[in-house]
Amino acid sequence: MVSLALPKGSPLERRTLDLFAAAGLDVRRASDRSYRADIHYDGRIQVAFYRPREIPLVVESGAFDFGLTGTEWIEETGAKVEPVRAFTSSTGTDRPWRVVLAVPAGHPAENARDLPPGVRVATEYPNIGRRFFRSLGLPAEIVHSYGATEAKIPELADAVIDVTGSDSALRHNDLRIIDTLRTCAPHLVAGPNAWRDTDKRVTIQKVARLLDSVHAGAARVLLTARVPARDLPRVASAMPGPSWRAGTGLTGDDAGAGGEEGERGLVVVQGLVARGRLAETVDAVLAAGALDVVESRVGRVATSGRDDPRGGTPGPGDPRVIT
Repeated sequence: MVSLALPKGSPLERRTLDLFAAAGLDVRRASDRSYRADIHYDGRIQVAFYRPREIPLVVESGAFDFGLTGTEWIEETGAKVEPVRAFTSSTGTDRPWRVVLAVPAGHPAENARDLPPGVRVATEYPNIGRRFFRSLGLPAEIVHSYGATEAKIPELADAVIDVTGSDSALRHNDLRIIDTLRTCAPHLVAGPNAWRDTDKRVTIQKVARLLDSVHAGAARVLLTARVPARDLPRVASAMPGPSWRAGTGLTGDDAGAGGEEGERGLVVVQGLVARGRLAETVDAVLAAGALDVVESRVGRVATSGRDDPRGGTPGPGDPRVIT
């Protein structure tokens, strides 16, 4: 049995539970207020909930075998943990968040270098803050905040370093972002002792693979294109990777004379494309000679983690691709 620490009491809690559920790793607990739970997978995974800032430390100590938290807390705590998987590809509301520097809306500064020496900066991330201002060669007084950081201005601070997925919370407090220190994402980490244990390491890697398959699927779209056989080389060069040849058409006209691929034969090709590149990829595939392109939602993209011994890219029915 392995033990897992998950975030509690932050927006990351719901994102984490949704990600685990989509991967088939339902976190079973008595109620939303429970701090103990389990996952019925590979025997049993014992789960406990902690504040995101605590998770790197409880994993480093060996109290838990692995955990999921934000990358900013791994850096802030300096915990010696094994990075397993960062979930940085995302769509919709599941976007990375940022550690930002903000000042009052009327402040003259356009970026951090415009701030005066000795500027007071409130933050829950004092170590990140100190390193940032040290890298600029700008003396700053870091005021350690334990929450409600925006409220520290103007009495206790002149600026804040805080986390935001958008600048709406800062705008509500009449603050303006002038610099981004870090872009962050959920990160699965393991304790050094658990990572050295072969059985625990295998379980942790399997969990990471399942979570990553959901995250990768949400970030991609499956394209299916019908292509005249003569245009296949050009279309293949325009398709995203990974892509594969799915087969030929079913009708006599599609297959060409005698059921063989001929000059008029049609070939079906498929490929996985990042949502951010969908429009340009569809345009390129059609321009290369495809007759039409169909877009399909992807549930998961699961890979074995090994190179394909057959060469090339996975095709339909291959266990590495689940749609």
